[in-house]
Amino acid sequence: MARKIQFDVSDADASDARPAAALQAEPASRAPSLSGMAKSLQAAAAAAIREIDTRLIDDSQFKDRIRTDDDEVIELAESIRAQGQLIPILLSPMPGGRFRIVYGRRRLAALRHLGLTAKALVRELDEDQAVIAQGQENSFRKDLSWIEKAVFAKQLLDAGKSDQLVCDALNIDQKARKEGDKLTGLSRMRQVTARVSADLIEAIGPAPKTGRDKWYEISQQLEKKGFPPGNQAHLAAQIAQAATRGTTSDARFALLEDLLRQRTEAAPQRPAPPGTRAAVTAWGAVKISPRTVLITIESKSAADLHRWIADHPDDALQALHDAQKKSEQP
Repeated sequence: MARKIQFDVSDADASDARPAAALQAEPASRAPSLSGMAKSLQAAAAAAIREIDTRLIDDSQFKDRIRTDDDEVIELAESIRAQGQLIPILLSPMPGGRFRIVYGRRRLAALRHLGLTAKALVRELDEDQAVIAQGQENSFRKDLSWIEKAVFAKQLLDAGKSDQLVCDALNIDQKARKEGDKLTGLSRMRQVTARVSADLIEAIGPAPKTGRDKWYEISQQLEKKGFPPGNQAHLAAQIAQAATRGTTSDARFALLEDLLRQRTEAAPQRPAPPGTRAAVTAWGAVKISPRTVLITIESKSAADLHRWIADHPDDALQALHDAQKKSEQP
């Protein structure tokens, strides 16, 4: 059975409490008790939410997001500037008067951007309780991508957390656990994060539209085509280069698919002659022999470049010649 972390006063308690005037409209026989209850709830809610200096808040050792989008943080900061912080973050106290964030990282980043204190609920939680609260809060909001959940699961497993706790935190494989079946959801996360390096995942990013099946398929391709986790640095570098051009995270995943496809299509059917070498880049493939250099640009992965070269072959060769001359200058 999944474990859930519950708190004494929720956001709903504070927001749903009716004004005293409305309570006084109740029949006289009930008004005194309801009014007293409402005041108690309001007092509890007010006492539960504290103002905390953001400089006293440390991050969790378990990160549930691959990266924080600066534009999203700025957009959230503008919303908080206009409307105030409507939803508190959750903190757990630490020695020395400091706190560790359990959830609300983007809100915390936005508040730091604005230089404001944070409205926070502070609860005494042990590490496992904090992990479950962190994972469940994100899972129920359904804004974490599949690969972010998989990376979060790997961090927990690497730290020695049990399969049960990981499943509770991410709210996965609950039916399988109840019936004693294999934990297929957690198993897929293990397989993908074992085959795809952390650097390559970081370069791709959260890929919110890319689900479990695609990540599992790409992990199998990496393994079959000779790219174990220790041999994926060049792929990660090419994907990261695409990110600097403003390519979306899901488009970077598609680029990885293209790079692996090109490797299959460009693979020689017989041993290459001595002195021949090849390279695959984000733009296409280059094959170099002692006599020729063959540059292949696919219209699917670099449509604009392919079109321009097709329309301006002389200009393309001149650009290469000019680049070569420039490189020789002292």
